[in-house]
Amino acid sequence: MAMARSTRATLVALGLAGLIFAVAMVAHSRELSDTEIVAVPLDPTDPSRDRLGQLEYRGGLDIPPMGQNIGGLSGLRWDADSGRLLAITDDARWVWMTPIEEDGQLIGISDFEVGNLRGIDGEPLTGKEQGDSESLTRNYRRGGWTVGFERDHRIWSYRDLTGLPRENSIKIDEELGQLESNAGVEAMAANYRVQLFCAERLARPELANCRRSIDFETATNFAATAPAALAELGAVPTDADALSDGTAIILFRSYSRQDGNGMGLVSYSLTDERRELASLRPPLTVDNFEGLAVREEADGTFLYIVSDDNFSSNQRTLLLKFEVLPEESSPVQ
Repeated sequence: MAMARSTRATLVALGLAGLIFAVAMVAHSRELSDTEIVAVPLDPTDPSRDRLGQLEYRGGLDIPPMGQNIGGLSGLRWDADSGRLLAITDDARWVWMTPIEEDGQLIGISDFEVGNLRGIDGEPLTGKEQGDSESLTRNYRRGGWTVGFERDHRIWSYRDLTGLPRENSIKIDEELGQLESNAGVEAMAANYRVQLFCAERLARPELANCRRSIDFETATNFAATAPAALAELGAVPTDADALSDGTAIILFRSYSRQDGNGMGLVSYSLTDERRELASLRPPLTVDNFEGLAVREEADGTFLYIVSDDNFSSNQRTLLLKFEVLPEESSPVQ
């Protein structure tokens, strides 16, 4: 019996030692992977695939926290002057990052710069009620940036994201009607031709999900609908951006336990010509996409989309790049 107890004690000790070693290895692995950016294919079952609807895949990345708690990315813009992407997070921070590209393919990301959004009092915004920043666009009239917040629904303008905000004259509840706490102005797009903002909800006959102004005229209701493949899943707007000709591109997201995440992109011209660009669903590479940035170059129009990982180990921060193909191209889903 003594030998049996000794054997059991030895086995328990060995088991505990093994468990401690395993935990240490996992912790070490997480530490190592905290800054390891991983390339992702469009289709994990066919890494050579590069077509999605009216888009051509130009590379994608799985971005870890990078030692700076990178995550929760909810709005995205391309800054042509600096050649960088600007994102905001849903915990009131801004993130600058530089894409690394080769022959037009997204192969890496570098030069992360992170800072806090401040309130009217000059203090960093904290907590979900005051700091749930969800949308971002340029302020083309006054310069700087415009940021949309939910829960405490409001739109603020920043001349510089490191500085103090100004309250915006837009009264969200008056423009869009009553908003749910966690479903506010998720999408904003603005340039000299079009100004658009959308709530995270389905369009209904009695309650539009977007408001749009053309050439700074009075805004009117605008019903934005997801691609057919996602509309039946309840997809809602999560970001938008605009082309120089005033065409708005709207990002949609759907989610259900059964179907997982879905992503869709639809463009609307100033004359309301609607074009379904793409739908992205499992088993393709997809997550909780909430950020969209348009990049216009002489050789084409490119889109970046980024996902909000909700600071969860079960989700990823994905940054994908696509090229918009000419309208005569045959769609591939």
